[in-house]
Amino acid sequence: NQGVMPPSDAVRIEELVNYFDYEYSQPLSVDAPFTLSSEMAMTPWNANTRLLQIGLQGYLPKNEARSAANLVFLIDVSGSMNAPNKLPLLKNAFKLLVNQLTPQDSISMVVYAGSSGVVLEPTPGDKRGTILAALDQLSAGGSTHGSAGIQLAYRMAEQSFIKNGINRVILATDGDFNVGTVNHEALLDLIEKKKTNSISLTTLGFGDGNYNDHLMEQLADHGDGNYAYIDNLSEARKTLVQEISATLQTIAR
Repeated sequence: NQGVMPPSDAVRIEELVNYFDYEYSQPLSVDAPFTLSSEMAMTPWNANTRLLQIGLQGYLPKNEARSAANLVFLIDVSGSMNAPNKLPLLKNAFKLLVNQLTPQDSISMVVYAGSSGVVLEPTPGDKRGTILAALDQLSAGGSTHGSAGIQLAYRMAEQSFIKNGINRVILATDGDFNVGTVNHEALLDLIEKKKTNSISLTTLGFGDGNYNDHLMEQLADHGDGNYAYIDNLSEARKTLVQEISATLQTIAR
């Protein structure tokens, strides 16, 4: 977007390869959950070798077949989020997700800055007016104390736990944990523990500057979830609308 190439060490090969839709043939049912595709081509830089692409496509459930979801939005409202590509973009991104919800889904909302708090008690997914009003009232200010917010979000997830459903905390932040006792190992231990109780964690990153990409991915990995970086509304639509089933349902049932 800025007319320059990214530094090479900022490009993760696996993310680059897996970002695109290769339109592999889809498995017809969950009983045979994977299909394999392969293609061979000349190597542009070496006439003596070939490139072999092997594609693995997993079964994609239809949106209407998605399990009921108990989601807790954990939103960073610290002062560092006061930028157009942070909290305002975050709000619009979550509004896209809200439009995908059903009456069987439950949404809670927790915010954190210098302290944390609940701004939306568990609410059915079809109560869009109530959910959107809670999003609209959010504003940025204060320092970041992420660990307290995560603990509160997990308590909310436990409160509205859906047996055999999707139970997930969705952390949205610029990744700048800078105040309070932020023991990353303790955070990872907490996330691992909650994972065993079938509560997973997705992390969504916004903005740049002090953005802690490594921590965001690490948290999601330990939480049996996924990680996405949202830099514009198109990327939000890809993650939270077009790929909603893959984003929410990452634990085999």
